[in-house]
Amino acid sequence: MPNVSTRLRKGKGARFKPPRTSQDAVPVRRVWPDGVFLTDDRRFAKTWRVSDVNYAAASKEDKEAMFLDYSGLLNSFDSDAQTKITVAVRRLDAEAFGRSALIPRKDDGLDRYRDEINGMLVEKATGADAVVREIYVTAAVERKGVQEARAYFNRASAEMGSHLARLGARCDELRAEDKLRLLHGFYRGDGEFAFDMRSSMRRGHSFKDAVAPEGVGVRSDRLQVGGRWARVLYLADYASYIDDGFVSELTDLKRPLALSIDVSPVPTDEAVREVEKRLLGVETNITNWTRRQNANMNFNVVVPYDMEQQRKESREFLDDLVSRDQRMMLATVTLAHFADTPEQLDADTEALLSCARKHLCRLAVLRFQQLDGLSTALPIGLRRIDAVRTLTTESLAVLMPFRVQEIMDEGGVWFGENAISRNPILCDKSRLLNPNAFILGVPGSGKSFSTKELIAMLALSTDDDIIICDPEREYASLVEALGGEVVRIAAGSPHHINAMDMVEGYGEGGNPVADKSEFVLSLFEQLDRRGLGPQAKSIVDRCTSAVYADYLCGGEPPTLVHLRDKLLAQPEDEARELALSLELFTSGTLDAFAHPTNVDTRSRLLVYDIMELGRQLKTMGLLVITDAMINRVTDNWRAGKRTHIVIDEFHVVFENEYSGAFFNSAWRRFRKRNAFPTAITQNVEYLLDSVLASTMLSNSEFIVMLNQAAADREKLGKLLSISREQMGYITNADAGCGLLRYGSALVPFVNRFPKDTELYRLMTTKPGE
Repeated sequence: MPNVSTRLRKGKGARFKPPRTSQDAVPVRRVWPDGVFLTDDRRFAKTWRVSDVNYAAASKEDKEAMFLDYSGLLNSFDSDAQTKITVAVRRLDAEAFGRSALIPRKDDGLDRYRDEINGMLVEKATGADAVVREIYVTAAVERKGVQEARAYFNRASAEMGSHLARLGARCDELRAEDKLRLLHGFYRGDGEFAFDMRSSMRRGHSFKDAVAPEGVGVRSDRLQVGGRWARVLYLADYASYIDDGFVSELTDLKRPLALSIDVSPVPTDEAVREVEKRLLGVETNITNWTRRQNANMNFNVVVPYDMEQQRKESREFLDDLVSRDQRMMLATVTLAHFADTPEQLDADTEALLSCARKHLCRLAVLRFQQLDGLSTALPIGLRRIDAVRTLTTESLAVLMPFRVQEIMDEGGVWFGENAISRNPILCDKSRLLNPNAFILGVPGSGKSFSTKELIAMLALSTDDDIIICDPEREYASLVEALGGEVVRIAAGSPHHINAMDMVEGYGEGGNPVADKSEFVLSLFEQLDRRGLGPQAKSIVDRCTSAVYADYLCGGEPPTLVHLRDKLLAQPEDEARELALSLELFTSGTLDAFAHPTNVDTRSRLLVYDIMELGRQLKTMGLLVITDAMINRVTDNWRAGKRTHIVIDEFHVVFENEYSGAFFNSAWRRFRKRNAFPTAITQNVEYLLDSVLASTMLSNSEFIVMLNQAAADREKLGKLLSISREQMGYITNADAGCGLLRYGSALVPFVNRFPKDTELYRLMTTKPGE
């Protein structure tokens, strides 16, 4: 079995050969379409992209758990493989960002609004902070052939995936074109990558033609790679204590760079023998030194500090290996950074050296090894730098590569900037387990503005239908400006919505009348706060079935007037009492929902304005409009069209049991029928007091949390498992700032829309603006 020194020599790879062409600077011999590379030292290598996790915003307890899980990942690396962890920072590709995020013009009279949004997105994408931070893991092994290498990579991928899942991350294999595109970004910069493997093979061209720089100039302490300058540093001296944010701070330069940690685990039995051998050597030196002192008649000797420290460290190292589940790791840390000019390169180098000094470490510039250093720093699978340090798993895990999770879904909708990385947040809710969404915050925190911004983004970038329930008349001006329809419903209004409308396929079961009966029961619950008894419920159910009997046979849709007439025809006294309670809403002054629907509800962008309904009808209005939304959603679902539902003042409907049950049922129907519901409320405490509402909230995959009151923060923290550190982002937060729950991720965000735009004036609710 080879010892540690043999492993070090083996890890250095092939002997250096000066490159004759720029293609020779790419140390890869052969590639396969599935992403397996054969490197210059005759090793097979494969790379995985690893998603980031929210380590920077996690609580102390969560950080400790992540640290242990990351240590488990390091321990899982095979000793016969060379593993490289790379943190790559690159400029955000403005062209690719434009293809995925910018809204195309449609010549429909609304392009001026699209231009305002696109201008904001371009400004965010091309700003000084517009960089993308990505994590890669590359494994390199010596095997007889590519099939054996693939078998190993398949096992490694499955094991690494299970460890990363505990961290809340995932890994995706890079195919050949993906990895070549990654290398192209470092060798050639931001130029367009164009490579077709089949076409290249057919023409007899080398894959290196698509990756290699136009030229490579080698200096003693820097490289000229194409039109850019590069310099490679290595971590020469480690501090006795390193902060877990060291790697994050090094990679926060906002410049293209690659920081790699090469890891070669040593088998535990071999490591124990090595450490025992070292400890024996230290003990021997101490014994010899003591013997010499005694020979000189010096019997009151104290072992020198350096020898005592060596003995202490060796014993601690041995104890870590034997009893603390630690492994011996041979690690090398290299960092390659790029700049447009030599002056900028020198300034960036000084900033990196200063950052290392602040953490009591020492970064050093490689001398006459810059090309080898570049091959080591990039995620290729090589280690050509002899700057190895022996560490335990725990010591190596301190170099934590994780920082903050990014949300940049292709084709997603803008939701602000990541508060930590300042990168755009682009969300595509169709990728989540469910599209149910909540927007929560105290008055003045930016709820209405965030909702209007979402509506504007959806209206301008998609062909989906958007239906809004507006209890406070906040959305009418925006919707009218975007070409939508506003239906104002109030006592005495000429606009009417029939509460008894029912389209084909209504409900979530096989009996639409039974589902409609549940809705009618919830209406009666609003009429009498004491609730309905079992006899009254039976009567309502019987009459509801009766009024729909003719309709199902081809008659006219019934109204509340028909229902009241049917109640009066019943023999029970309770039926006449129910009819009397319904009189105010059928022939009285509050008859807004007792007439056939006389407004066009087919507009793509539709607002139900119920501000003037008053307290008596507001909750009832929410129920009727939600039922009308269910009818619209069902029609769109049958036509293959998506519908977005927005309901403001959502807490009102959970003030009684039946209306809450109806909305809970409606929420499920929305999700099943390709509708994306969004609820907005400021009274989170009232919402959380309802079991149904809190269940809906905890089961929603998309939650925007703006500034919260103290009591609401406490309850939200328990319900959604938000740490105290993350709570800081929704405590005394500025308007438009808070936390975004996107699936399993909790991301702090900042959402500030340019004020010098027409859209801002349509969306703002601040007095004076």
